[in-house]
Amino acid sequence: QDYFHELVCVTARERIVVPIRAIGARAILDFPAQLEFSKCPVKQSTQKTLLVSNVGNRTACYQLSTQSPFYVVPTTGILDVGDTMEVTVGFHPLTTGDHCGSLAVSCSSGAEIIHTKLQGEAVDVTIELSTNSVEFEKTLISTSSHSTVLIENRSNITAHFQWKAFPSEEEEKEEKKRLVQLPKEVSQENLTVEKEMEKGSSREDPTALLSSTVQEKLPKGQEDPMLFSDGIFFIEPMEGEIGPNCSAIIKVTFKPQEDLKYQSVAYCNISGREIRLPLQLRGEGQGPLVEFISQTVNLGTVSVSSHHIYKV
Repeated sequence: QDYFHELVCVTARERIVVPIRAIGARAILDFPAQLEFSKCPVKQSTQKTLLVSNVGNRTACYQLSTQSPFYVVPTTGILDVGDTMEVTVGFHPLTTGDHCGSLAVSCSSGAEIIHTKLQGEAVDVTIELSTNSVEFEKTLISTSSHSTVLIENRSNITAHFQWKAFPSEEEEKEEKKRLVQLPKEVSQENLTVEKEMEKGSSREDPTALLSSTVQEKLPKGQEDPMLFSDGIFFIEPMEGEIGPNCSAIIKVTFKPQEDLKYQSVAYCNISGREIRLPLQLRGEGQGPLVEFISQTVNLGTVSVSSHHIYKV
C-alpha cells in the first residue's frame, strides 16, 4: 500500500506545503503483455509454458484467472521475492476461428491487477472418414454382416475420437437437460399408477408396473458421454486415439431382427475437426428363404381306413 501525507508550514507571509509520499512494498510478477496461439487444431489442447519471476520486493500471494477457451495452471500460489515459477496457459477451442481473452493476475498485497492479452486461432486439420456411408446387402435374420471404415489422420497431431449419437454438442446438451427433467414426469406417472391401484385397477401387477416405470425413466447422469447406441448396428471400437499420419480401422456390424429396412447415423466426434463426421448406416433384413418344391400333392385313390405317408 502507498501512503501520502502533506506537511504544512504556515508563516505570517506564506503557506508552504511539503508533500510526503511513501511507496509500499509490492509483489510484481513479470507476465508478458500478450500471448498468442496461432493456427491450433480445434477441439485439441495447445499449451504454452511461461517462466514467471517475482521482481518486486514482497512475497506474492497470487491468483490467476482466465476465460474459456483459455485456461491456466496453477490458479493460486505463493512466490517469494526473486523466485521463478512455471505457469502453463492452455488454449482449447471448440469452434474454428479467432478467439480472444485475457489472463488476470492479482496479488493479495493490494497491487493493481494486471492483464495479459490472449489470442488464438483454431483451425480444422485433415482428418476424414474413408467413406460417409455403409450399406449392407440383405442379411438373414439372426445372422450378421460386417464392414470396415477407416478414420484417416493426415495431420501431425494425435487425435482422440468417439462415436456419438447426436450430430452436435448443443443437441447432446439439450438431451441431457431433458433427461434431468424426467424425474418430474416419473413422479406424475407414479401418481397415476398409485391412483389406479387405489381404484383396484385390472392391471395384473401394479406394483411391478410402478417399479418398471421408474427404472425406464431414470435419467442418465450428466457425465454420460452419450455414445452411439443401436440395437441393429454396432461399432467397435467406440473410442480411441489415432497417431499422426495413421489410420484407425472401425468395424461396423449389422444384425437385423426383422424382415425390414434399417437405417441409422453415427457421428464421429474427433479432436481436430469442429463438426462431427456423419456415417450413414443402411441395411435390410432377410427372412427365411423357404418354399415347397411342389405346390401340390396328388394322393390318388386311397383305401378307406388305410394309412399313407408322403414327404414334401
